[in-house]
Amino acid sequence: MRQQRLTATWQMLSASLLRTAHQTGWPALIGSALLIASLSLALSVTAPLREQIAAVEQQSHQLRTTSQAKVLPPISPQARLRDFYAAFPPRSALPEVLIQVHRSASRNGLQDTHADYRDTPEADTPLVRVRIELPVTGSYAALRAWIAELLGELPALTLEGLELRRTDIGKAQLDARVRFQLLLRSAP
Repeated sequence: MRQQRLTATWQMLSASLLRTAHQTGWPALIGSALLIASLSLALSVTAPLREQIAAVEQQSHQLRTTSQAKVLPPISPQARLRDFYAAFPPRSALPEVLIQVHRSASRNGLQDTHADYRDTPEADTPLVRVRIELPVTGSYAALRAWIAELLGELPALTLEGLELRRTDIGKAQLDARVRFQLLLRSAP
C-alpha cells in the first residue's frame, strides 16, 4: 500500500516537473533532475533508518518491562542491620580463628611464644570485640606476609597495633608485638 502511494506520488511529481521544465528550459530541467535525485536518495536512506529506529524502540520497551519485573523490594533498615551483624563469625568460632592465627604464624616462619586474649562486649550491638596480643619473632618479610594473609582471610580481623624491635642491627630477626582486634557475633 505504501509502495503504491510512493509510486503514484513519484509519477505525479515527475509529470509536473517535465511540464515545468518544458516551459522554463534546460536550467529548470537540470534543477528538477537534481531535486528528484535528492528526494529519491532521501527516501531510500530514511526508510531503513526508520525500520532500525522501530526495532531499537521495541528492544528498549522490552528491556524496560523486563527490568521493572526484576526490581527487588526495598530492604528495611532493621533487615540491613540484621544482615550486617549476621556477616560476622559467631563467638563459637573463636577457637578456630585462634588456631588459624597460630598456624599461619608458624607457616610464615614466625615463632609465637604465647598470646593474650581479652574480650569486651560492644555497647548497643550484638558484637564482642576480642583483643589478641601476640609477641612473635621472625623476619620483617615473614611478619608482613603473615599479617597480610590473616587480614585477607579473616575480614572480621583488624590490625590495631604493631611494635617492632631489633636487638642487633646486623640480624634479620626482629621481635614484634602485634595487636589484632576480632569482632564476633555474640548472639546466634
